[in-house]
Amino acid sequence: MTSAFGSSTVWLLRGRSSRKGNAMTTLFVAISGGHLAQLHQLAPRVTKGESTWVTDATPQSRSLLAGRRVRHVPTRPPRDWVGVLRDSAIVDRAILDHGVTRVISTGSQVALSAYLAAKRRRVPFAYVESATRVTHLSTTGRLLDKAPGVRRFVQHPTAVTSPRWAYRLSVFDGFTVHREHERELRRVVVTMGGNGEYGFTRLAERLRDLLPSDADVLWQLGSTPQLDLPGRVVASIPSHELQRAMREADVVIGHAGTGTALAALSAGKLPLLVPRRVIHGEHVDAHQEDLARALQGRGLAVVREADAVSLSDLVEVSQYAVQSADSPSEVDLFEA
Repeated sequence: MTSAFGSSTVWLLRGRSSRKGNAMTTLFVAISGGHLAQLHQLAPRVTKGESTWVTDATPQSRSLLAGRRVRHVPTRPPRDWVGVLRDSAIVDRAILDHGVTRVISTGSQVALSAYLAAKRRRVPFAYVESATRVTHLSTTGRLLDKAPGVRRFVQHPTAVTSPRWAYRLSVFDGFTVHREHERELRRVVVTMGGNGEYGFTRLAERLRDLLPSDADVLWQLGSTPQLDLPGRVVASIPSHELQRAMREADVVIGHAGTGTALAALSAGKLPLLVPRRVIHGEHVDAHQEDLARALQGRGLAVVREADAVSLSDLVEVSQYAVQSADSPSEVDLFEA
């Protein structure tokens, strides 16, 4: 069959997915960045049997999923509806090739591709809204809100907007914070995410003028212009490198993104989080402000405005260490 989208829509005419006996195979689908970081964190709690992954090819995804079965989709701009259809063909092929029996996604728009393929193959589909969404749903969540055949979950009780959504688990479960001792600010990690379209120049400039001149600083800037900054400056680095740098750091500072907060906590550091502001053109909406408040309320972050970060704030967060539970409770997203 051919169409305006080429051969990518052939999947629409295919039959139901083949199954490998009674084995359970989960397909995890998420775009890289915070969405992939969350799904990678949640996967051990929701997986039974084998698994495979669909994501885009980035330093983060290659690092996190090394040794896993992975199918890649292109990195696409937001609201690329033709891309959603094309990516659904890739998800569809993964379902067929690996005998997938259920699909779980955290988004973003690739979750729509996963839903379309799962619906066609009559495979159960669960969508876990990003932990970034504390009080309202993302665009993807709103589109899936009334779609038939979706198991819907949020990661904050305050994000339950209707009986169609349930709160069962969060990537921030199991972390505990305790005070140790004040550290010298010798090694610092500053991360504004490794992807995205929005810069955060205000924070970079504030920290450039604030950090000790002799500090060893790693800057992961994402889309922020690479200013004249001291230390190592990169747009993005593999997850294992960032995780190692955070473990060895005295302080971790970042934008209030879910992936950044989760990486810092997993590395044993209480992060200093700075939410991006819409008024400054730093993001599309105020969800980072919501997440920052939620994490501060749980005692899992210190939150400051970009123009107000002080040296005493850095000293404060350096005094704390974070531990995570060895085996967070398992959750069945497909139980009746």
